[in-house]
Amino acid sequence: MSNIVDFLENVGQNASLRYASAGELQRMLADIQVDPEVRDAVLAKDQARLAALAGAKNVCCMLVPAMVQSDRDSGRDEEYYHQRRA
Repeated sequence: MSNIVDFLENVGQNASLRYASAGELQRMLADIQVDPEVRDAVLAKDQARLAALAGAKNVCCMLVPAMVQSDRDSGRDEEYYHQRRA
């Protein structure tokens, strides 16, 4: 399964592959030897089937900027917290 993860990562990192034709994708998939079911799901652009085959689950990631020293010293973080709670 790592082959398909690597393949999808490469496609995601290369903007020119986003709109690759089915033929181009077939050639690329032939080079990495994936299961026929996985290949068919990729070529059909069937995200649900591919996720099921990969055993993928939804993941949520949230990025929060770090607080800089001047914010800590000024007490702005406390003000922000109390405003958000109100």
